[in-house]
Amino acid sequence: MLTKRRFRTAFGSVAGALLLLGGGAGAGQAGAAVLADTPPAGACRYLTTEYASTCFAWVGDDQWIRDLDPNGWAAVVHVQTNYGKDRYCQAQPAADGWNYCKFDHEEGKCVRFMMYEAKGEEKRRYTAWTPWYGTEYGWPC
Repeated sequence: MLTKRRFRTAFGSVAGALLLLGGGAGAGQAGAAVLADTPPAGACRYLTTEYASTCFAWVGDDQWIRDLDPNGWAAVVHVQTNYGKDRYCQAQPAADGWNYCKFDHEEGKCVRFMMYEAKGEEKRRYTAWTPWYGTEYGWPC
């Protein structure tokens, strides 16, 4: 018979292993891209092109990015704050799924972002900047 304690222990081990394999939401450091499942539904501001997609998730200050074109160029998102920070997050160049970078933005401030492709020192296919979005609730600033 499976007791509550044994169930919690077994479930905790399985859940921990899945988080490690799937790049759980708590993984990664500021600016370090982490392979992950998908951005949170309904809590992201997106920018999508034919070669990449990115979204700013205001809960957790995560910037998600996905390379959509397996052309050897890596999609990069440049995130700018209205208090003087410039941050970058890069996807894997092989279009292998979503990555995210954990940024610790100041609450009550604003961010905007744009994308481009990079290979070594070369850059191309720049997008325009998004509107400014609030770091607390994702509302336009």
